[in-house]
Amino acid sequence: MTETVLIRPQTDDDTVEIKREPYRPSRPARMGPGRVLRHIAGIDETILDWAPEERHRYTRLGAIVLNTGLMAALSMYVLLGSHQISPLILVPAALTWGYIVLSFDRWLVSNTHGTGGMGTGTFIARTAISVLMGLVVAEPLLLWMFGTDIHTQINQTRAESIETYESTLKRCNPLDGEAPKDAAGCSKEFTLNVPGAPRPLLDAKAAAERERDKAKTDIAAIDTEINRREDLARQECNGTKGNGLSGRVGEGPNCRQLRGETQQYKASSGRADRQDELDAANTKISGIDVQLAAASQTYSQNVTAAIKQRVEQKKADMDRPGLLDQEKALTELGGQNFFVLFQSNLVRLLLMVLDCLPVLVKKMTRPTTYDGLLSRQLTVDNRLHEKTLKNRSEREVGDLEVQIQQNEHNVRVRKERIEEQGRDAEADRQTNIDAQIEELARRLRGDA
Repeated sequence: MTETVLIRPQTDDDTVEIKREPYRPSRPARMGPGRVLRHIAGIDETILDWAPEERHRYTRLGAIVLNTGLMAALSMYVLLGSHQISPLILVPAALTWGYIVLSFDRWLVSNTHGTGGMGTGTFIARTAISVLMGLVVAEPLLLWMFGTDIHTQINQTRAESIETYESTLKRCNPLDGEAPKDAAGCSKEFTLNVPGAPRPLLDAKAAAERERDKAKTDIAAIDTEINRREDLARQECNGTKGNGLSGRVGEGPNCRQLRGETQQYKASSGRADRQDELDAANTKISGIDVQLAAASQTYSQNVTAAIKQRVEQKKADMDRPGLLDQEKALTELGGQNFFVLFQSNLVRLLLMVLDCLPVLVKKMTRPTTYDGLLSRQLTVDNRLHEKTLKNRSEREVGDLEVQIQQNEHNVRVRKERIEEQGRDAEADRQTNIDAQIEELARRLRGDA
C-alpha cells in the first residue's frame, strides 16, 4: 500500500511526483517460511501488518508449534515401525497423527491471541491437556532412545522364561517314567502324554521285588528257627547245662528227640518252596530289568524330544516385542539401575515439556501489541456485528410493518369491492323488477 505525495521543488520546473511507503500498516509480508509458521501459530497477517516488529516473535512461536507436530509424527513413526508395518501405511499414518497434534496445539495457542493472557484456571486446563498429549507422544520416543537396552532386557527375560519353562517340564516329566518327586506346579500345561512310558514295567518290578523280599523274609525266619533248633539239639547232645537241657553228654533220648524235631521242622517249614519263590522272583526281576532298560531308553528319548518340541513351540509363540513388552523391560531396567530410572524419567519430562512449550511460551510472555490490536479488532467486530444486527432487525421490522399495513389495505379494498359488487347486483335486480312491472303495466293498459 503506497500513497502519492506531490511536493513542489525549489526550481521552477514542473511538480515532481514522489512515492513513499506509509508508516502503518506496513507492506504485507511475502509468502515464505516465516508467513507459513505464523499461519501455524494462528496469526492474522492483516492485523500483524500494524505491528511488523512482532513478526519474528510469532514466527518462532509457529516454529515451536510445528516442532510438536513433527515430534508427534516421529513418535507415531517409531511406534508403528516397531510392528513391521508397510511404509505405504506407516508414513501416511505418522503424518496424519502429526497433523492432528499440530492442529490441536495450534488451537490451544490461537485461542490465547488477543485475550491479554491466560487465567490460572485456563492455563492449568490447557497445560493438563498438553501433558496428556505429551505423554502419548513422549513414550514411543523414549522407548526408541533406550531401544538397545530394552531389547537386551527383553531377550534376557525371555531366555530366563524359556529356561524356567524347560526345567519345569523336565521336573514334571522324569526320564525314567517315575512320578515327579516334587509335583508342585506340575499342571496340565507341564504334563506330557508321551507313549511308551515304562510305568507298567516299574509296577511289575515293584511287585516282583515285594515277592522277593517276602520270600527272603520267610526264608530268613525259617533259617533262624532251624539254627535255633539245631543249636538247642547240639547243646543237649554236648551236655550243656541250661534251661530245658538235661546236661547229659551223649546222644540220649533228649538229643535224638531234638534232632528229630529239627529235621521234622525242616521238612514241614516249606523252605524249599520259599527258595523256589525267591529264585522265581529274582528271575522275573532280571527279565523286567532287561525290558525296562530298553523301554526306559526309548521313553527317555521320546520325553527329551517332546520337551524340545514344547520349548521350540514356546520360542515360536513369542512374537516380536510389542509396546507392553518394551514398557515392562524399561520398568525392569529402571528397577535394576537407578541411572536408567533417572534418565528415563528425565527424558520423559523433557519431551512432555517440549509438547507443552507452546502453551508455556504464551503464558510466560507478556501481552503483545498484536494481542492489543486483535483485542480491539474483536471489540470493533462485536460492535459492528451488534449494529448490523440492530440495523437488520429494524429494517426487517419496518418491512414487516409495511407488509402488515399493505395486507390490511388489501383486505379493505377487497371488502369494498365485494360491497360494491353487491350494491351493483342489487341495483341490477331492482332495475329488472321495475322493467318487469312496467312491461306488465303496458300489457294491462293494452288489454283495457
